[in-house]
Amino acid sequence: MKNVLGKIGGSIVKFRWFILCFWVVATIIGGVYGSQLAPALTGGGWDVPNADSTTAASLIDDHVEGRSETNLTFVIKDTRYQVGSNQYEENLEKVKKFLLDEPEISQVVTILDVSEEMKSQFQGTDAYTSLGFIEMDIDAGFAQKALPDIQERLDQKAEQLAIEVVLLGAPAFWGEISKISQEGLEHAHLYALPIIVVVLLFVFRTVISALTPLVLSITSIVITSGLLFGITHLTELSVFAQDSAMMIGLGVGIDFALVFVMRFKEEIARATVKDAIEKTMSTAGHAILFSGITIIGTMAMILFVEVAAIRSIALGIIVVVFLLLLTSLTLLPAFLAIIGIKINALKIPFQTSKGGGGKWYRLSRRVMRRPILYLAGAVFVLLSLSWPALQLETASSDVRILPDGSNIKQGVEQLQDGFGLGYTSPIQVVVHLEDKKATDVEVLQQVDSLINRIRLDENVEGVTSILSFFEGVDKEFIRLALDEGQIDEHTRRQLQRYVNESQNTLIIEIVTKHYASSDETKALVTELRENMVPNAISDALVVVGGETAQGMDTNESLSHSLKYVLIYTLVFIFVVLMITFKSILLPLKAVMMNLLSLSATYGVVVAVFNWGWGGDLLGFGDYGMLQELVPILLLGLLFSLSTDYEVFLLERVKEEFEESNNSDESVAIGLEKTAPMISGAALIMVAVFGSFAFAGILPMQQLGLGMAVAIALDATIVRLFLVPATMKLLGKWNWWFPGKKQSWEEKIANKAVS
Repeated sequence: MKNVLGKIGGSIVKFRWFILCFWVVATIIGGVYGSQLAPALTGGGWDVPNADSTTAASLIDDHVEGRSETNLTFVIKDTRYQVGSNQYEENLEKVKKFLLDEPEISQVVTILDVSEEMKSQFQGTDAYTSLGFIEMDIDAGFAQKALPDIQERLDQKAEQLAIEVVLLGAPAFWGEISKISQEGLEHAHLYALPIIVVVLLFVFRTVISALTPLVLSITSIVITSGLLFGITHLTELSVFAQDSAMMIGLGVGIDFALVFVMRFKEEIARATVKDAIEKTMSTAGHAILFSGITIIGTMAMILFVEVAAIRSIALGIIVVVFLLLLTSLTLLPAFLAIIGIKINALKIPFQTSKGGGGKWYRLSRRVMRRPILYLAGAVFVLLSLSWPALQLETASSDVRILPDGSNIKQGVEQLQDGFGLGYTSPIQVVVHLEDKKATDVEVLQQVDSLINRIRLDENVEGVTSILSFFEGVDKEFIRLALDEGQIDEHTRRQLQRYVNESQNTLIIEIVTKHYASSDETKALVTELRENMVPNAISDALVVVGGETAQGMDTNESLSHSLKYVLIYTLVFIFVVLMITFKSILLPLKAVMMNLLSLSATYGVVVAVFNWGWGGDLLGFGDYGMLQELVPILLLGLLFSLSTDYEVFLLERVKEEFEESNNSDESVAIGLEKTAPMISGAALIMVAVFGSFAFAGILPMQQLGLGMAVAIALDATIVRLFLVPATMKLLGKWNWWFPGKKQSWEEKIANKAVS
């Protein structure tokens, strides 16, 4: 493979201008289409196939006309006038008219449009707040794109009226997430770029070579955005896919370019441009190739999890890393072939001695003099950091992941204050019958009995169903009223939220006293599924859905997938490293160190986000749990990026060992020659991932912090202490491989003879 890459490098030198022009055109096209990516991303894809929550959502979507994906709730609060006053009603009418003037909105129902008996459902305990319902004429994807702009115009109208109006619902929530994610990307890059530039200047000591990795990363990211936009026409992509792709693209792109440019600078000092490119391709290019394959391979396993949103995030990462591989092995050598020795142009004033001044060499020698002591100390530190991971808990996304200044978060809080914490995310019990109506007297009696059992639970705030509209009314009268249409239009529309036109699907909505992701609400869902719902309605399909149930099903699915992803990743990395280095013990050692790093990283993020250690100080707030996507993505990314550094270091160690046949010396020299690059790359990655930890929304903050911690641990404790200590203890067994036809000694002897 090294020889093949070397020959490819020679061809790239020959066609360098053609290759450069190709990538310039690709970047322009990618930029045009990539600018349209953000609105095309969605917040869906969290359903688990065949889970109860998915079945419940499908029944509602397919059968209940009053529960379309684009039905929204809005909250109107007037701090001066109470609900029912003339001034409040005038403002409410103006808001209703304004909303109906929006072309996407087909109907608005407020407290002014319903009977006296129904008004209690539109006003809670807060005398200054009421709610309304909106129906839209567009699908959820278009609604998600349109709602942030509608909310912005609504804010201006509300400001004129001196009131507060907020649109709520899944499309509004995910539209806000998309908007904040885009702002977070901009802020993250703003925070990270100055640090990246400074580190690159420090590592390379010339302006041209320092800017080259940035050009490579930005080119790949721009083209990736265009490709992802194309993919959105084929499948749904999560709003988190763009954040993840950009975060990994920036970090890994600079990582790859650092390795390549550092080696090219070393080779150009003693060879022609063509020879330098060929040698760099066969060494640094080889390391980059296997590193990229490792990242793509580990993320590929995540494509098989059941949750589509997680798959789309993994797909985004795979696309950007694949682009980085292509650009690193074509565009980068072509560009370097064009500028040649000018890569060292525009030197900066400060001076550092080449190769780290021998400090890394001396450090590795010090570690190898007491390998057991350093090994035990490093393992102890990592295990200590791992301890909190035993209490890892995950939760699905709810409004608390939004920043405090978000309109939607404020609106939900107003709604919760007036109607209870669980009002915005009720548990839904869906009853579906094939051979009879849900409004038959027998069925209604069974529904009534089930509701009475549910109300006895101490965590239940209230229960709403079609029976709520007919308190104290005979069940036979309810059936006749629905069958004969003896109901006014506004009441009928509200009833459609709880029973469909065909009367074969019925919804019982349960408002709890706690957040959707709280232990109490989860316990209630479990109680419903295991004890209350089974056999409650004869001859009916009864399933429990809603935000809490969906989150529980998603978490269970991802937890189940996690162990398979872990096993596959370990085996895959072992095989890749075994093929790369023709060794058994080196891959085994790498896998064990990756497990230690992963455990320590999980421990740190659990301590910060689950336990709240330093959460307020770092600006993460008090959410209490990791987002469900974080552990499985951390696993794949950490193992692949850790293997990056393993490959970069061991490639150089192996190269030195082939020359000297001295295990200790090859480790020391390999560490000295790669440590500046690895340290610089790690510092840049920590800056990139850390910038996401302090910008954007909570899932990306958690993933960003986790990756920053993982890279920091890997580049320090693992690379500087664990690797030299274990390689010292293993000695020449590091390179043992069964069935080798020729020892290293024989190879070196043959070289000397030739």
